[in-house]
Amino acid sequence: MPRERPSALAKAMNFLAARSLSEKELLLKLRKAGYSDAECDSAIAECVKLHYLNDEQLTADCVDILHQRNLGARQIRQKLLRRGLDGEEISGLLESKPEEEEEAARRAMEGKLRLLSRENDPRKKREKLFRFMISRGFSPSLVFKLADEMSEQF
Repeated sequence: MPRERPSALAKAMNFLAARSLSEKELLLKLRKAGYSDAECDSAIAECVKLHYLNDEQLTADCVDILHQRNLGARQIRQKLLRRGLDGEEISGLLESKPEEEEEAARRAMEGKLRLLSRENDPRKKREKLFRFMISRGFSPSLVFKLADEMSEQF
């Protein structure tokens, strides 16, 4: 005897039990699972009402976590926009905490300089460091500032 398909709400709860999702991510997962738009909207509304789904809190948590992983503002913004979170809210959170950005950049730069300790050519070391920092999403002005502060390590 075939099993009955779980409701969209039950499926949404299963998805949210595994990982925090944005409303957009949950909608895409429910659609992929074969639920109609009406079922998806109803399940998402219920999850929001029950406080299982909160894009503002998810944005704040992700910004903090990604700063702890030594990512820059541009990289954080890009990752969170891909998850369907609000761009203005992301920008507001990132702009409200410039000290976290600088601290994350400092940690990333110190870690990369340790890895580059074998590089004897200061020019190559500096170029590798700049490429790394820019790829992590830090602004060139912040990278220049920190590089000047740490210039004795080159």
